[in-house]
Amino acid sequence: MPFADLDGLRIYYHTAGDVTARRGQRVLYVHGTGCNGRVWLQHMQAIAAVHTPVAIDLPGHGQSAGRGFRGAADYGHVVAALARHLGWERCVVVGHSLGGAVALTVAVYESELLSGLVLVDTGARLRVHPDILRAARQAAASGQALPLDRAWAYAPTTPQTVVDAVHALTADTDPRVTYADWICDDSFDFMARLKDIHVPALAVCGAEDRLTPVHYHRYLQRHLPRCQLAVLRHAGHWSFVEQPALFNQVLLAFLSELPAA
Repeated sequence: MPFADLDGLRIYYHTAGDVTARRGQRVLYVHGTGCNGRVWLQHMQAIAAVHTPVAIDLPGHGQSAGRGFRGAADYGHVVAALARHLGWERCVVVGHSLGGAVALTVAVYESELLSGLVLVDTGARLRVHPDILRAARQAAASGQALPLDRAWAYAPTTPQTVVDAVHALTADTDPRVTYADWICDDSFDFMARLKDIHVPALAVCGAEDRLTPVHYHRYLQRHLPRCQLAVLRHAGHWSFVEQPALFNQVLLAFLSELPAA
């Protein structure tokens, strides 16, 4: 089983293909709030013939030990430790939502590990609506997770089967861990740090994302020195799940532009 002992925590990671292969780019995926690395598996399988993908279960999520963190830098430390455990001298870190905040912390504090950065439905600052924080706090206190209104996270045209599939992958996350993630989101602010990140970057977002709107990503494009932007139509906060073919196309094009690993 693909576990790694990192800083006293047993951390699980998902693979698609041989992680030791010298094939294409090494790509490390970081999931978002209350999720786990399984959300990336369909995408990883689509690119595994060309590149070498791995997706982490952050501490307290999926099969990883721990209770989660309230700060992105702590998660970023574990992500960087996993890359080193895999023997990857350099890799591309792809982060969705909270995972984007984690990816940005890796870019600031562990920049020597990065050959590229992909920020998916995220932002340089992640403020959380008070209603979401209040519901998450109540869920943590009661131990009963409450489903997020799909209008927050998905485009109106996204089939309910897609929404249900994501919920099935993430429903077993401890509500206390999810609440800690929302605090991590709400306290994250790297707006002043973007100028210090000089690796090639790609910001991807759904055109109908309400949680991290398009203007968050235009800010990334303007203030990250080497950042491209891709806006996917008919997608919300889960653009890589709602429009998988378009997302795969955009990501593969970005990876092909990077120097060989």
